[in-house]
This record gives sequence, structure tokens and C-alpha cells, in this order.
Amino acid sequence: MDPFSLLGLPRRPLVSEEEVGTAYRSLAGKLHPDQSGGDASSFRELGEAAAILRDPSRRLRNLIDDSSLGLLPTRAADLFPQIALILQRSEDLLHKHSSTSHALGKALLAQPLKEAASDLSTILATVRDWRKSLNRELQELDHGWPEHQVSQVLLLANSFAYAGRWETELSERELALTAILP
Repeated sequence: MDPFSLLGLPRRPLVSEEEVGTAYRSLAGKLHPDQSGGDASSFRELGEAAAILRDPSRRLRNLIDDSSLGLLPTRAADLFPQIALILQRSEDLLHKHSSTSHALGKALLAQPLKEAASDLSTILATVRDWRKSLNRELQELDHGWPEHQVSQVLLLANSFAYAGRWETELSERELALTAILP
């Protein structure tokens, strides 16, 4: 399946959410199984195509026909120890908080929870800044398209995959911590 041709969009590194949404909605109305002439299989394929094009990592991999993960990007390797540590620390604190029923025990956890929330916020800001720089790289790649090096596209795809996953995990953990802070 070529998600670009399925949605009638140009094969480029940068495709806006609006373009994908507009193309998806116009075709979804025709392909929806509840519509006359609609087809469940084609409708699912359309949804998958839209999901691929909305995700920069998957879109870039599709452009170069490469689904491998490749090497760990340098920035991801640099951030991994910090992210792993804060995620583990916050998970441990959340577990302690949920298993503590005494007010004194919860009070003793307040300061470590605040520190963990602050550390999460700091590393989350770093990851978001990294994503912004990746978006700039994506724009530069798009300007020079179709001239590209496969290794450059794969590195950018891998970077988006790590940054996106970590941004989600860190955001969820930050939300969980702030929800229980006094």
C-alpha cells in the first residue's frame, strides 16, 4: 500500500495534518462500510494510510521503503539515561504513593514527588525542543526533496520515533505525578 497515492497526496517528507485530514475525510465518506458501495477493508486501509502520513517517522520510512529501526540517533543515546532514570524514579514514587494509606507516609513522599515532577518537566522540555529541531530538519529535507541520502532520512525517522515515544511517556508520567501533588 502506498499511503500517498491512496490519499492522493504528493510523496514528500512534509505533509500537513490539514492535507491528510482533508484527503482522508473526502475518501472516508465514500469508502465507509455504512455507505452504499463502501468497503470495510478499503476503509481500514484508508485509516492506516492516514495514520502513516500523520506520523513523521512512519511517513519518512515509507518514503524510503525502509521499516528497519537502524541505529540509535546520537541525541537519543544522550537523553536515554536521563529519561530512563526519571521514568523509573517517578514510577517508584507513584507506586509508593498508591500503596501508602497513612497521611504521614503520603506527607513524607510530597517533597520527592515535587522533585520528580520538576525533573520530569525539565527533561520533557528538552525532548520537546528536540522535536522542534527535528521539525526544522524535516522542513529542510522537504525543501531539497527529492534529493536525499537514505541514511539521513532513516536517522530523522528514528529520531522522530524516539522523541515522539518519550514525549508521550514523559507527559503521561508528569500528569500522573501532578495529579497527586498536594
